[in-house]
Amino acid sequence: MSHSTLLRIGLCLCSCALLAGKSVAQERSRLAATFGVGTGSGTIMCSACTHAGNMGGSTLSLQLTSSPQPHVRVGGTVDYWWHSRDTWERGVWGLSGVAFYYPGTIRRGFFIGGGPSYSMMWALVNDSAGLQRHGWGVLTEMGYELRTPSRLSLTPYIQYSYAWVGDIEYPIDSGIPWARGWKHQVVSVGLGVTWHAPTQR
Repeated sequence: MSHSTLLRIGLCLCSCALLAGKSVAQERSRLAATFGVGTGSGTIMCSACTHAGNMGGSTLSLQLTSSPQPHVRVGGTVDYWWHSRDTWERGVWGLSGVAFYYPGTIRRGFFIGGGPSYSMMWALVNDSAGLQRHGWGVLTEMGYELRTPSRLSLTPYIQYSYAWVGDIEYPIDSGIPWARGWKHQVVSVGLGVTWHAPTQR
C-alpha cells in the first residue's frame, strides 16, 4: 500500500466524518468513553534491520466519541501495542480520528468504522539507547456493543492498523541505516468497557 493511497483513504474518511457531524448539528450529542485491553499480533516490515517479522504482544485502547446521529459515532482513539522479549522491545503508538457506523442503534449491536492515523514506533537498540520515529497510516475497527442496565456497556472488538514510517538511522542523523522502509501493521482483539454520558436536554 503506497503512501499516497493511505493519504487519500484518510482524507476521505475525515471528510465523511465531518459531513456527518455538520449535517445533524441540531441534534443532541451523547458522549462516550471506551477503555479496552487485549492481545495483538504485530508485523514489522523493513530491510537492513533486526527483529523484523511477526510477533505477539499486548494492547491498550482509549476512545472518546460523540454521536451526532442515531447511527453514527465520531471522535478519536489512542492505541498502544508493545512486544518485549529478553533484552529488546518494540512498540507502536497510534492517534486516530475515527467514524463508526451502527446499523442498529448506538449502545447496542454491531458497528464498523475507522479513520486516518498518526503512528509512532519505538525500539530499544541496547540497554541504554532507544529510537523513535513517526509516520502516517490508517486504522479500521469492528465490534459489538453489549448493553447493560447502567450507563456502561461491554464492547468486544477487532482492530487493524497499518502505518508507514520510512528509513531509520542509528546513531540519529549519522547516515548509518538501522532500518530501511519501516512499515508496521497490528491485528488485535480486545474487550472494552464503554461509559455513556447522559443525553443532553
